[in-house]
Amino acid sequence: MKNRTLGSVFIVAGTTIGAGMLAMPLAAAGVGFGVTLALLVGLWLLMCYTALLLVEVYQHEQADTGLGTLAKRYLGGGGQWLTSFSMMFLMYALTAAYISGAG
Repeated sequence: MKNRTLGSVFIVAGTTIGAGMLAMPLAAAGVGFGVTLALLVGLWLLMCYTALLLVEVYQHEQADTGLGTLAKRYLGGGGQWLTSFSMMFLMYALTAAYISGAG
């Protein structure tokens, strides 16, 4: 793995984790500790499962293949659109989390 790939992974992970840490107290205050813990564990299981699926797919592809290309190849045009929309939604959600956490 090249340094730029590892650096990109750390940038995305740091941004996602950082925004989540800012937004979590605001979201958890309304539903309580038990529900928040159950949601965190459930979402952790879902993310582990999808990460394992991505690892399986990437084993059969070139190293520089992007997520949009994979979605188009395996899911068609609709899958590529959904993947692009989901990534855009993630970036907007991160921006909203940073803004709400900052005050």
